[in-house]
Amino acid sequence: MKRWLITLLVLMPLCVTAQVDDAIEQWLQEDVDENQAAAVVDMLTQLNDEPVNINDTAAVRELPLMTPFRYRSLCNYIMLYGQLLSTKELALIPGFDSVTVALLSSITKAEPYEGRAPLRWWQGRHSVVAGIGGTVEQATGYRDGRYNGDNLHSMLCYNYNYRNKVSVRFVADKDPGEAWGKSNFYGYHLMLSDIGRLDKLIVGRYGLQFGQGLSLWTGFKPFSIMGSTPERFGTGVRQASTFYETDYLDGVAATVRLWRGLHLSAFASKVHGETLAGGHAEWRSGNLVAGVTLAATRLDDSLEMGDYVYNQTRFRGQRLFNGGVDATWQWRRLTLYGEASVDGEGHPAVLAGATLTPSSINRFGVSYRNYHPLYHNLHAQGYAMGTTQGEQGVTFDAVMQLPWRLNMMASVDLHSFESLRYGSYSPSSGAWLRLQLSRQIGDRVLVSVRYAGRVKERNIPNIDSTLYLGEQTVRRQLQGELRASLGSWLMTTRAMYNCFGSDNVGSQGGWLVAQMARYTQGPLQLTAGLALFNVDGYYARIYLSESCLQYAWSIPMLYGKGLRAHVVVRWDIGGGLSFAAKYGVTRYFDRESIGSGAAETEGPMRQTWFVQLRWKL
Repeated sequence: MKRWLITLLVLMPLCVTAQVDDAIEQWLQEDVDENQAAAVVDMLTQLNDEPVNINDTAAVRELPLMTPFRYRSLCNYIMLYGQLLSTKELALIPGFDSVTVALLSSITKAEPYEGRAPLRWWQGRHSVVAGIGGTVEQATGYRDGRYNGDNLHSMLCYNYNYRNKVSVRFVADKDPGEAWGKSNFYGYHLMLSDIGRLDKLIVGRYGLQFGQGLSLWTGFKPFSIMGSTPERFGTGVRQASTFYETDYLDGVAATVRLWRGLHLSAFASKVHGETLAGGHAEWRSGNLVAGVTLAATRLDDSLEMGDYVYNQTRFRGQRLFNGGVDATWQWRRLTLYGEASVDGEGHPAVLAGATLTPSSINRFGVSYRNYHPLYHNLHAQGYAMGTTQGEQGVTFDAVMQLPWRLNMMASVDLHSFESLRYGSYSPSSGAWLRLQLSRQIGDRVLVSVRYAGRVKERNIPNIDSTLYLGEQTVRRQLQGELRASLGSWLMTTRAMYNCFGSDNVGSQGGWLVAQMARYTQGPLQLTAGLALFNVDGYYARIYLSESCLQYAWSIPMLYGKGLRAHVVVRWDIGGGLSFAAKYGVTRYFDRESIGSGAAETEGPMRQTWFVQLRWKL
């Protein structure tokens, strides 16, 4: 499954005072995409710098985790009791559990809101971030010239923001292996928000998020917390993440407010030989939000691909058309949502679900999805275990408070693939179970235990490729975590056990024990982590989340025998200037080289470093 955005595990009241890192560190459990993780870090860091006024109900719609039920509950609360005096007051509103309140507290503020203020763009905030880093050991590709450039990663970002109404950004990024120059990543945007009837205008790089993602959704996917339904709250036209190098749009997009809750969006983009144009109409009336999306795609060259078994249903050609309708309706504590989309050939994709929130600490949901094997859309990111094509599934989820002050989160997903796909050359099925129990002990200690089990089918590896035989695989993970806040110290102890089994590969297993400590005193923050691991092989691999720097996100994948250590230093120098640095090292006890091919380095150790300067005016 490609569940790009990482599952948030333990972000309870203990973490309200923690920084963005503490939220990000909990989002790593299953499959990982570093671009998605970096996009989340970028968004939360920006919101941390420019918190949204929680009393501005137009602005809070775009906040992470702001589902339709929570948004409507917030609006009703303000209408009945007046504007919030503190972000902690969110805990009194139905639907805002401790997990949500903890995250929103670091990216929102509670100030009196008297409507739109005059635009004074010259009063905005400027910031410049520059960083450089790399690996100490030189990979084979650098030594023999297979890579065009050096092993340095460098970045530069300038950002101007005026109360989230005016935003200007320029970025430049060079990845390891790239030569300095035109091959690097460059981007910019100019954004105006909430000015008169203009809801949003973006020139440059942007993203589009409508409905449930079946008709049109670009960029990173929304947060998916264990125990929550796959319901999405499309935010429409939005700025693209700073260094997100895939699935972005480049051109112009705008949304205007007309009358009686009608919002119209139009967009045009040209990226890498693809032209995308279309529009979206959304009507908001009371507890109902309904939308219609139309999009047309044209490629400069016809898309062709090799004739393989697994890609018989893939799109081939030059033109695509997609259209869909979506709706969300809330009645008291029940929310119904869904989207139906078709492509130019009439092949459908459908998703529908319901969420019941009887209280702030109890929530139940169910959803169903059915994507036709020939449904073609280059920019669909509906909830799926694979892609928004050739899949059927149902999801059950629950968040409950149990006796003895235990909090339970659970999700079960049952799915099947009608068509062939990469890695499985026959119809297949699978299941995914996640369960977590946690308990807050006093005000400073949080204990949690989590289990995840995944059943899926795949081709049997290392056999005659013409046979296309399949096998069932089972992957299980058990994790325990203890977080304690002791004055200036935040301590996290984590233990994980993974096991993988299949008829052909057999069984693989492994464990990891990690300790993280963070010390904060005035303008200085120090973070250190150490992990020991012993994992049989790649199939039982363990991903480890670490404290990282803005725009320099990495997720170590560990298997074999060894240790992983990292140190992060953050120093607020003063005058708006801050410095941050990270050093990480992985030492293996069972090998004399790391990696393969051009990425191979000699010796059992790999060291990475990154330094960053930030200046805010």
